[in-house]
Amino acid sequence: MKFFREKERLVIGDFLVANLQSPISNLLLVTAVFLLLTVSACQPAAVESAVPVAAAVANVAPTPTLEPALAQPIIEYSEPPPAAEMPSFSLSKPEDEVPESVGVATAVATAPPAPETATAIPSPTPPHLRYTSPDEHYWFWRPIREGETNWTDKVYPYGGTRGGTLRPHHGVEFYVPAGTEVMAVADGTIIYAGSDDGQMVGPEPNFYGNVIIIEHDARLDGQPVYTLYGHLTEPLVQEGQHVFMQQVIALSGATGVADGAHLHFEVRVGENSYNHTRNPRLWLYPFPDKGTVVGRVVNSAGELLDEVTITLSSTDGANLGHTTTTYAGNDAINSDPLWSENFAIDDVGNGGYKAVVQIGDVRVTEVIVVRPYQTTFVQLVIDPPPPTPTPTPEP
Repeated sequence: MKFFREKERLVIGDFLVANLQSPISNLLLVTAVFLLLTVSACQPAAVESAVPVAAAVANVAPTPTLEPALAQPIIEYSEPPPAAEMPSFSLSKPEDEVPESVGVATAVATAPPAPETATAIPSPTPPHLRYTSPDEHYWFWRPIREGETNWTDKVYPYGGTRGGTLRPHHGVEFYVPAGTEVMAVADGTIIYAGSDDGQMVGPEPNFYGNVIIIEHDARLDGQPVYTLYGHLTEPLVQEGQHVFMQQVIALSGATGVADGAHLHFEVRVGENSYNHTRNPRLWLYPFPDKGTVVGRVVNSAGELLDEVTITLSSTDGANLGHTTTTYAGNDAINSDPLWSENFAIDDVGNGGYKAVVQIGDVRVTEVIVVRPYQTTFVQLVIDPPPPTPTPTPEP
């Protein structure tokens, strides 16, 4: 190709030199040059020069075609939201979260035996409530809703006798009018709902009147845990029904041996029996900025002292004082294995206190600090003064 181009240049040069002498020659020269260039443009050399151009065109990115923006997908959840924001499922630490396979487990009292090849579903992990220690068992919400009388009666506490006028108390009281809605304190299965006239669930027939007993899904150290709701006007659930925390289960009343409208509430551990109760004050979730004081009043030999009065007085006057008595000497009144206590005071304000016990002229004081959502333990050691000897009458 290069050889032919050089030859074309020589021919054109010779022609120009020979014909530059006249106008006609000039005209013929221009025409000849034009024809020569036209013929040259049709040669294969022109094809060779077109290749780089084609390559350059191929490297140019095509103009993108704009597509309409797609709408974002709507995420739908298969599980319905909880009925209320409940602290029992707001765990204090991520490592305390319950696996999904555990959280959906349901305890059914009359469930048929599982096939041998089936994998057993583990018992639900106790859902300790927000801000509380997993080593304790603040599992239960209040059975009376917020805004009503949802604090425990302080005059007739667990293990008390109201100054010796009543039998030792196996539960706590909520003094609410008849017809007040009563709620389940935690998830569980109804194992009894109705009158205890035909089936005795207390110390005698018709003791609680209309009563409900729930076996809860969670267990304490492998033992079943029950709650009892007594003196009801009307149960609103049936045996075998599974209920959830804060679900309305009954209306309060004054049936059985009640001397007025109120709710009697018990916690039973190990067995559903009158002799296996525990102090509900150690199970009910504390109020905001409140804690619980639990303790022992013993003599120097370590023996528990029965029905002794304990008082708490605020060291700075910022909180109300509290008074309670130690448990009555009764085998059916049970201490919690965690504390081995013989008294408990709930809903105690945050701050410093003096815990005081006095028998006769002997007085013992211990200073304690109560923190929100926590249990403060105190032990008071006191030896009662010896009884005054009775003088022997002279003959």
